[in-house]
Amino acid sequence: MSIAASNQEAAPTDVPVLDTTAYGAGPDDNVTDTSESAAITHHSAIIGGKTIAYTARAGHLVAVDPSSSKPNAKFFYVSFTADGMDPSTRPVTFFYNGGPGSSAVFLLLGSFSPRRIHTDMPGFTPPPPYRMEDNPDSLLDRTDLVYINPIGTGYSAAIAPAKNRDFWGVDQDARSIKQFIKRYLTAFGRWNSPRFLFGESYGTARSCVLAWMLHEDGIDLNGIVLQSSVLDYPPTFSNPIGLLPTFAADAWWHQKTTVSPRPADLPSFMTQVIAFAQGPYAQALAAFPKSDPATTQTLSEMLGISPVMLDSWALNVEANNGITSSFLVALLQDQGLALGIYDGRVKAIDTGISAIVDPASGSNDPTMTAVSGVYTSMWNVYLNNDLQFTSTSNFVDLNDQAYANWDFSHIDPTRAQKGGKDASGNPVVYTAGDLAAAMAANPDLKVFSANGYFDGVTPFFQTRLTLDAMPLADPKARANLTIRDYPSGHMIYLDGASRAQMKADLTTLYDGVTMQFATRARFASLLASSREAARRHLRPYFKRQEQGSGRLTMRAAPSATSWTLPDLCRAYSWPSGLKGGGVIAIIELDGGYVTSDIEAFFRSIGKPSPTLKDVVISGPGNSPGQHEGDAADPDVEVTMDIEIAAAAYTLATGQPASIRVYWVDGTDMGAIAAAISAASADGCDICSISWGSDEANWQAAGQQAGVDYAGNLNAAAKAASSGGMIVFAASGDNDSSDGGPTPANVDLPSSSPFVIGCGGTTKTPQAETVWNNDPGSPNGNGTGGGFSTIFPPQPWQAGAPQGPGRMVPDVAGNADPFTGYQLFVHGASVPLGGTSAVAPLYAGLFASFGTRLGLVTPKLWLNQTCFADIVSGDNGFYRARIGPDPCTGLGAPIGDRLAKLFGAVPASAEVVAAAGAVAEPALAAAALPRSAPRRGKRA
Repeated sequence: MSIAASNQEAAPTDVPVLDTTAYGAGPDDNVTDTSESAAITHHSAIIGGKTIAYTARAGHLVAVDPSSSKPNAKFFYVSFTADGMDPSTRPVTFFYNGGPGSSAVFLLLGSFSPRRIHTDMPGFTPPPPYRMEDNPDSLLDRTDLVYINPIGTGYSAAIAPAKNRDFWGVDQDARSIKQFIKRYLTAFGRWNSPRFLFGESYGTARSCVLAWMLHEDGIDLNGIVLQSSVLDYPPTFSNPIGLLPTFAADAWWHQKTTVSPRPADLPSFMTQVIAFAQGPYAQALAAFPKSDPATTQTLSEMLGISPVMLDSWALNVEANNGITSSFLVALLQDQGLALGIYDGRVKAIDTGISAIVDPASGSNDPTMTAVSGVYTSMWNVYLNNDLQFTSTSNFVDLNDQAYANWDFSHIDPTRAQKGGKDASGNPVVYTAGDLAAAMAANPDLKVFSANGYFDGVTPFFQTRLTLDAMPLADPKARANLTIRDYPSGHMIYLDGASRAQMKADLTTLYDGVTMQFATRARFASLLASSREAARRHLRPYFKRQEQGSGRLTMRAAPSATSWTLPDLCRAYSWPSGLKGGGVIAIIELDGGYVTSDIEAFFRSIGKPSPTLKDVVISGPGNSPGQHEGDAADPDVEVTMDIEIAAAAYTLATGQPASIRVYWVDGTDMGAIAAAISAASADGCDICSISWGSDEANWQAAGQQAGVDYAGNLNAAAKAASSGGMIVFAASGDNDSSDGGPTPANVDLPSSSPFVIGCGGTTKTPQAETVWNNDPGSPNGNGTGGGFSTIFPPQPWQAGAPQGPGRMVPDVAGNADPFTGYQLFVHGASVPLGGTSAVAPLYAGLFASFGTRLGLVTPKLWLNQTCFADIVSGDNGFYRARIGPDPCTGLGAPIGDRLAKLFGAVPASAEVVAAAGAVAEPALAAAALPRSAPRRGKRA
């Protein structure tokens, strides 16, 4: 039976393997055995609260010479594949370490496999007994995992007549691993699976060369993860400007930095050091010994090293004492301690064994000695006992012979850089050109660069300099590159907090790629339908307290009661006594309003009713009563938009709001863009939109019609912003899916960079959380939010999590229907919610400021203290966190701060006196008839 066939059948029992082949690790060693066998074991893991059954394989696959097709290399690999997944949509990621000459054991046991070793990093991990532990940060919930041991490492060897040394070179190594990947795709039927590479250290150079070779062989990738990169050898190991921020981070960690005031946090300090490194420090290095003493003093304060010692180094932080980096032994010399170069947080007794480090081996560096014992012991335990693979050969975790015999010759695809060794025998290799070529040739290739602040082997800032300088000019291709730095060392994953954050960032990477994959399938399905069906996806974003389909569609928050508009605005620190004058445009796609509902509502809060003007762009215009009784009655949306926007304005000004309702045909996907343009041309100051659909529907409809609906809407919003109109839009009420084809979709119009996306919260007098009445569900009743697949990340979203595109929403406010808004619709007082309540709330507030503002989103993101951060809850796929997040963006409004930020104009004394007292009466519940609870389908 073939391996592919056996892979399709669930093995009822585990299959152990005893391998007696001798796998030599010397340059001239080889084997003659060409068999392919693997130990097969079955396990389960709990990741993200979900139990995942998976199959582990530890064994060999045979790669062939690409010219002769004869077997030439026998690779040892370990794989973890989730059971019952569709291989056409399930990603597979190929992992390898660096060196060159390193096995995959460091990544396998330390990073994202289902089980990992326990370490005490950055402290020394005590001698045995050691322990393995379940890994909640495993990537198995997102991708299958394949760990590759290059030839001469692990149990991998050349097949005679080839020798191990035949695979020890930049091109030779990448070519052989390309052949292994092709064999794996064939053996397990994965040729149509999304494909990723994950390389660490020299593994990043390998990934760049391999990615280009795979492309040349017709095998394009979906994503590449570069961890602790070495893409340009000389500057990585000999550029003091690129290294300085890392050593400053080490000094900060050990509290040796004397910069005053002490930096509040590491990222802000790194920003300060980077600016210094590229400016005054670079100038001082070039001018030494005639450098400015003030620069030397600043350098001393950043590094915790005396000016006298810095002068002895000629200000070069790369200086070494013949054994190791001078800085690593000087910083804590008064304590008799040396720092690790792989992780500057690690310290060890300085007995002279902290040897200078090359990429091939950790030697006796404190970082490696802190974890080498647990790695060696637990690998043997895990491989023999858990994975049930036993070999009579020696497992080679680090092969110094491979490094000593490595051929560094390489010409990148641009032919601008040639590899080899310099006159001193140091490697000279440049592979960033290969990466640039792969990204330019494959416009969908996503690249994620992960780096540790405390990594002195491959400094994080030097990596950024190398990537900035690579020959990739196309801005769209550049947008596919994401760089993240973590408070950890070379092996980022050994730090628990950094590993968890990196898992979250990689989740975004994988989900962005697989979401595009699923969206293409969604397009194919939608394209088979009629044009009319593709156009009928725009929907209103309101929610009611109701039941449906025999079960509760929403669950109330504890102590949840609806707010009156006056009370809610007071809770949001609404300004008062403002001049106002802003004209509010509200775009509606169906339904209508009756004036008596609007007037009854404003009588209940003791405020004047707004002046309303209907502007019909297309469709029948204001047509109330056509859908009364329907779960998604658009009259509810229209009335709610008007009442909330007008009340928010009036409570800030005391004056009646001026509202224009723009009516368009809801079956036309281009209608919203037309309405935005019309409102802008009419001189409206603010625009509120509470209708939309997920981006996949917009793209599918556009493809069907041959019209770029999404691009046209974005262009209309951009033009309106340039003309001074602010556009707010609801982010959707179906959690992270937004009703789309995958668990992670965002709404348009809210995803347009020229629209302020409005998310939802559950606000009680005691607390405020992310709105999600079905916690953990990505397709329930809760706020939309996530990352666009149409619009790229926006530079002004400072502090936002990295994602494949612009993050949504920008802002948030109360939206849970159980803590919603007491409004007046169809002759009765009803509690309503949804993110469609949040857009008009902000629209009314900003209309009260009395000035035209246009695109205000960048300024909002620069002034995050104008919002109450929402730090708890989820919208199914994403969780709240400290700072901006794809659930509630910047958070809930602090109205008076926003008014001050945008220079809100106060009203004249006469107007204030006429408006009366600021305090508003509560909603007179007894005076308004309440509607009976309704049963029906979900809204």
